[in-house]
Amino acid sequence: MANVPVCPVCGERGVPILYGLPTPVAREAAAAGRVRLFGCVIPPEPDNWTCAQNHTWQADDDQVLSAAIDAALHRE
Repeated sequence: MANVPVCPVCGERGVPILYGLPTPVAREAAAAGRVRLFGCVIPPEPDNWTCAQNHTWQADDDQVLSAAIDAALHRE
């Protein structure tokens, strides 16, 4: 997963955020630290990345986000 953004606060590698009811595959990916589950309530301007220090942020590159989620869920 090249091009994954780093946290603008601490510089840690970003982890994609998933909203909604998680599937078993998404739960496994979250347990492995490949995605972070943020629940079913989506805020008006949701963040789409988080880091190990629990900072969250938005990044504009939807293709990178989609590729990171697909890789985390092994949907390549």
